[in-house]
Amino acid sequence: MKRNVSNVDTGGVPAPLNSSPSTRLIQNGYGDPKHDTERMEFPFPEDPRFHPRDSLKGAWEKVKDDHQHRVATFTWLDWLAFFIPCVRWLRTYKRSYLLNDFVAGISVGFMVVPQGLSYANLAGLPSVYGLYGAFLPCIVYALVGSSRQLAVGPVAVTSLLIGTKLKEILPASASISNPNAPGSPELEAVQEKYNQLAIQLAFLVACLYTGVGVFRLGFVTNFLSHAVIGGFTSGAAITIGLSQVKYILGISIPRQDRLQDQARTYVENMHNLKWQEFIMGTTFIFLLVTFKEIGKRSKRFKWLRPIGPLTVCIIGLCAVYIGKVQYKGIKIIGTIKAGLPSPTISWWFPMPDIAELFPTAIVVMLVDLLESTSIARALARKNNYELHANQEIVGLGLANFAGAIFNCYTTTGSFSRSAVNNESGAKTGLACFITAWVVGFVLIFLTPVFANLPYCTLGAIIVSSIVGLLEYEQAIYLWKVNKLDWLVWMASFLGVLFIGVEIGLGIAIGLGLLIVIYESAFPNTALVGRIPGTTIWRNVKQYPNAQLAPGLLVFRIDAPIYFANIQWIKERLEGFVSAHRVWSQEHGVPLEYVILDFSPVTHIDATALHTLETVVENLAAQGTQVVLANPSQEIISLMRRGGLFEMIGRDFVFITVNEAVTFCSRQMAERGYAIKEDNTTSYPHFGSRRLPAALPPTSSQLDSSSPTSVTESTSGTPAAGTYSTGGAVPAVAGAGSQVVSGSGGSHSQNQQQPGVQLTTTGSQRH
Repeated sequence: MKRNVSNVDTGGVPAPLNSSPSTRLIQNGYGDPKHDTERMEFPFPEDPRFHPRDSLKGAWEKVKDDHQHRVATFTWLDWLAFFIPCVRWLRTYKRSYLLNDFVAGISVGFMVVPQGLSYANLAGLPSVYGLYGAFLPCIVYALVGSSRQLAVGPVAVTSLLIGTKLKEILPASASISNPNAPGSPELEAVQEKYNQLAIQLAFLVACLYTGVGVFRLGFVTNFLSHAVIGGFTSGAAITIGLSQVKYILGISIPRQDRLQDQARTYVENMHNLKWQEFIMGTTFIFLLVTFKEIGKRSKRFKWLRPIGPLTVCIIGLCAVYIGKVQYKGIKIIGTIKAGLPSPTISWWFPMPDIAELFPTAIVVMLVDLLESTSIARALARKNNYELHANQEIVGLGLANFAGAIFNCYTTTGSFSRSAVNNESGAKTGLACFITAWVVGFVLIFLTPVFANLPYCTLGAIIVSSIVGLLEYEQAIYLWKVNKLDWLVWMASFLGVLFIGVEIGLGIAIGLGLLIVIYESAFPNTALVGRIPGTTIWRNVKQYPNAQLAPGLLVFRIDAPIYFANIQWIKERLEGFVSAHRVWSQEHGVPLEYVILDFSPVTHIDATALHTLETVVENLAAQGTQVVLANPSQEIISLMRRGGLFEMIGRDFVFITVNEAVTFCSRQMAERGYAIKEDNTTSYPHFGSRRLPAALPPTSSQLDSSSPTSVTESTSGTPAAGTYSTGGAVPAVAGAGSQVVSGSGGSHSQNQQQPGVQLTTTGSQRH
């Protein structure tokens, strides 16, 4: 805003110090009492359709705009692809993709059949349920899922969660050692009830999946950090492995989930070890690990990795059919139901145990969702196509709905099988479709064959597969990078091992959320100074040579301001104000302006607005004006509605910190404030609310002479007592300024830096 010289009639006398900053501004010729006169014009939107982006109304407007765009531009084929995502890749399918998809589908099929049998046993369900979970859900996901390489089916961690919780809900199921053949009518009834609970849990998980996708709530997984999931999966991997060791040792013991209970039980029952099953099981583990490592390390033999589980199954079946080992101490599955799954929609209701099932459904959904979406994003990025996150979640929900209708327990994306699918060259969802029909072929024709599979084979497959879930490298990395994340990882890991799966995960999630709350409630704030020779203002802790201006405090808030952190921000600001007021008085200048840098601030709520009003009033009562620098369009709109904008005044809102400092410095120069620099004066501890016991002697004093004349300079370096229209900070010091030396260099009266004669605090900052 140009200086309004027509209104200036002060007789060369500065405005009184006890007048308000706005009154001083007008009396010194930089304002206009008229309401319609402003220093600068912000592009404040007056459009009634403008809504903050984080408001519900704004979100609803975005949804409507997206829908109108689709209605205006979509063809019937686009609409079909919108509801059935497989149409996207079918429209661009190439004949060269067919062989890759076929090989990948067959490879994953060979891998998922033995794994499915094993994971169903881990969940406490009949083995055929694992095959069901790799059949119909795969078909549905191939149609409605947006990832082209994700392999859907039963996974180890989900199976552990289900088996742990359902045994708590139905304690009688703990006495069933073989879900395929419980042994008595009473136990068969218990197993039937157990199976029904698993289907009901799958239905609840499907509802949660679909709801999260439809209402675009996938962001909730952001609160499950990788530290939480990494520690959980590592602890769960050890728990899973120990639960399967009994099949390798050939002993029959009840299932337990805590490490200390498992260790005690194994020690007490070690005398029942069957050497036949131990030798067969350890041999299979050795073969599986060898196949996996060779496949990972050699591109030439990468085909060994997917066929490892099938290979040990074939060896085990040959041992049964040729060597008759079932009569020599080797326990086999015994019975697997043949045929495709039957409808189980009638099992959904009534649901008397929903109070116990629903919390487990939430945990299963969150863990599965985070794992699946992480894998899907990585695969989409690697294969250069766009993944629609919410549609992916809906696809997983519909796949689980189909599973709950046809006798399947909860399924999700598998790390190991998705990696094999991608490495085998899968290009589209057709590979997942082929995998489903490999499993369907086994269900129709080969279940009597797999019924003779030794139990130690299933245990070996699970033990070898969980090795990849042990993320000890992540713990080492977190220890080096962030101790808080390492603490969360260890809490999740140790909690799952020693307390229990769900309680351990709950502790880790709670600790992670506590850290989120802590980081949010205590955001970073900074005292900002000018880098010498520039118009750039930065944190004085980050840049020790940044210069401070007596009478001007620049304070930056590096976070949205809301009810949880406003009190901390207020206390930090008050601490800086107290310290800066004392330091300014040492230089003979009162603290005239507090400039709030709002560049990082994206949101303010009602509580924060009310508290800021109190801050503005308190500072005004002490003769200090609050100035805003670079508030966003949304912040201005919120302040207008809350009345804070009018309280501060339009004349004290600036686009940059440097412009704010320039303007405030001009006002101080007009009122005759000049300081004689003393580089020996230390700036108080930043943010400290404690004042020094005794102020050090200083040569700084208030210059009561007539104010320095102000002239404009359009080029070159301004001399003392001038200001530049190019954005440099005007000088406050009078003609008698001494040489100022510090870590930022030396400046004499003949070689002035642009801007205020600022004091460099250097290494004395803390």
